[in-house]
Order: sequence, then C-alpha cells, then structure tokens
Amino acid sequence: MNYSTAIFLISDDVRAILVTYEAEDNAPRVMFKTMDPNIKVDDFVVVPSSTRHKITTAKVVAVDVEIDLESTVEMAWIVGVITMVEFDKIKSQEGDAIAKIKSAEKRRKRDELREALVKDVGDLTALPIYTPRKDEEEDAKTDPA
Repeated sequence: MNYSTAIFLISDDVRAILVTYEAEDNAPRVMFKTMDPNIKVDDFVVVPSSTRHKITTAKVVAVDVEIDLESTVEMAWIVGVITMVEFDKIKSQEGDAIAKIKSAEKRRKRDELREALVKDVGDLTALPIYTPRKDEEEDAKTDPA
C-alpha cells in the first residue's frame, strides 16, 4: 500500500491537485495533495522540493483529479497558497508612481530647455515650429491678463 495516498481512503476533505514547475503548456505535471478547499486552477502554491530550501513554487493546472491508489509514487502535501493580491497591488502602485516621476522629469527637462532657449531666442512663439503645450493653453484660458 502507498501510505502517502492512504489519506484519500479516510478523508473526503483531501484533494488531489496537479501542478507544473514550468510555464510551458507541455510542462510535466506533478500531483500533490491538500485539504485546502479554496485552491483553484492558476493559483501559485508552495510545494516540497529536493532543492534550494526544500520548497519551491508551482502553478496549479488541475484540481480534484482522480488518483491511482495503487501507484507507488509518493504524493506530498502542498505547503500553502501564494496570495498575489498585495504583490499585484504594490506593483501597480509603483507603476503609477513611476509614470508620475517620468512625467515630472519630462516637464522639468522641458522647463529647463525653455528657460535656456528664452535666454538665446527671446520669444519662443516666434519660432516657426513652436506649438504651445496643453498646460500653457489651459493657463492662457484661465489667465485674466
């Protein structure tokens, strides 16, 4: 008897989950067991491993799969689910901040160049290629002068 699958004979709460270690569609699938009723396809999970710190990550590709109770392959437990919500949230916030930083850098460089050009050219609107920036147009609309 494969004692690592015996739990399936005594508990209806245990589930068989297939995971992959690689992203390719044809990546090998490895079966694990869990009692977590919330694990679903596309979740990332922590599983035991023979390398690194004896754990690694995998992606769930199938849940509640049939098992072969006669198999001699040992089935390990899933350690836990990786929740990506906070990670995705902070990455999104960082992306927003970087976009604002880039915009501010561009504005600063334009302002510095404008200041230097005014010293050399005087009135920038006299340049044939000049077009006002959107914020200049807005300022002109609200400026009573």
